[in-house]
Amino acid sequence: MTAADRVLDEAAASAFLLDLAKALHLAYQPSLLVEDRVRRAAKAWGLDVEVFTLQSLAMTEVLSPSRSRVAFARLPFNPHWNLGRAAALLRLADAIPEGRVRLPESRAELERILTTRAPYPEWLVFLAYGVYGAAVAARVGGGWLELLVAFFVGVVAGAIHFGTMHSQRLDLLKSFLAAFLGTWVALGFTFLLPPFNAVRALFGGATLLVPAMVVTLGSLELAMEAVEAGLPRLAYGLLRFLMLGVGFAAAGTLWGFFWALPPHFEPHALPPLLTFLLVAVGGVALSVCMSGRPRDVAWIVVGVLTAYGAQALTKVLLGDPGSPLVAAFVLGVVGLLYGRGKQRMPMTVILPGMLQLAPGFIGTEAILALLGAGRAGVEDARLFNVLLVALQLVLGVVFATVVVPPRISVERAPAVPPSAGGA
Repeated sequence: MTAADRVLDEAAASAFLLDLAKALHLAYQPSLLVEDRVRRAAKAWGLDVEVFTLQSLAMTEVLSPSRSRVAFARLPFNPHWNLGRAAALLRLADAIPEGRVRLPESRAELERILTTRAPYPEWLVFLAYGVYGAAVAARVGGGWLELLVAFFVGVVAGAIHFGTMHSQRLDLLKSFLAAFLGTWVALGFTFLLPPFNAVRALFGGATLLVPAMVVTLGSLELAMEAVEAGLPRLAYGLLRFLMLGVGFAAAGTLWGFFWALPPHFEPHALPPLLTFLLVAVGGVALSVCMSGRPRDVAWIVVGVLTAYGAQALTKVLLGDPGSPLVAAFVLGVVGLLYGRGKQRMPMTVILPGMLQLAPGFIGTEAILALLGAGRAGVEDARLFNVLLVALQLVLGVVFATVVVPPRISVERAPAVPPSAGGA
């Protein structure tokens, strides 16, 4: 191999390593996992690389006796979760240090993964948003009318949240738009249907807008000492919460200019066994929203039901104070144990569960306050409780990583077997 060929190979390898880091990061992998796998791939080809990732930035520096190559790429702040793509990327990242693929094959496989279309058509994803919203409405004590309205609110939220994911300019704005339009849909049904609890229906339909993925991933990064990556994620998650709140409040205020907000109506909750079954059906719908593979469906349902059961049990034993932390801890342990297997991601279990814990503990009181339907003097306390619950959920996942350490190391320079093959 000539010196010119070696320079060309290093340039191609440097470009590939940056693209691999970018793809893993956009697949919602913790920053230290991204850095660990990219370093292992570089070592397999006889290269030393430094990797640094943040919520919206990926940087690589390939160290070479001849010259160092630094590259960086700006990343979308909130990409769509795709379990199938994430699993394929993990398989590729594992195959490189095992010597099963060289640079040309790795580049071709990465391009194939990134250009593979989503496994489900958009219309089915929108319907899955609606089904999951209806399941959450049952989860928070809604009856059949609340489930019906939550379905339509969920479809609207899914169309905005999933349908606009290619537009980064709408990334934050879509949370506001979905909350605003979803509120008007829920309130509009009060003119068409017998009395029902519009707030429970709205909360169920809008629950997939909760940035549970960002909060969970930021919590794991803090637990693994990746503070520079975890803190921006958590700050971004808080901003998404605020955008949802602004959307609810703005819709309620504008509605009040024309019509009175509907009076409070206490729905007839469905039987516990039926609610349990609907929650499980919601887990199946969630696997479509997450672009899960058939093998992921059962584990997504496990995460949903684990969180549902942990929330119910801890509320009975501990009451509301402290129970979010315990429930999140139980969920985190189960998810991290699942993630100990090869090519398994803890998020497959933890994310669906976190989406259950948020409505299970925060409930609908915060939305009541935002819509102006709460009692004077209580609204601030309710919103403050939302922040306390969010903090407890974060701490629960962090404490779970102490009991079940993640499979990836927190060391910045992990060792790589020297027999990995060449580029």
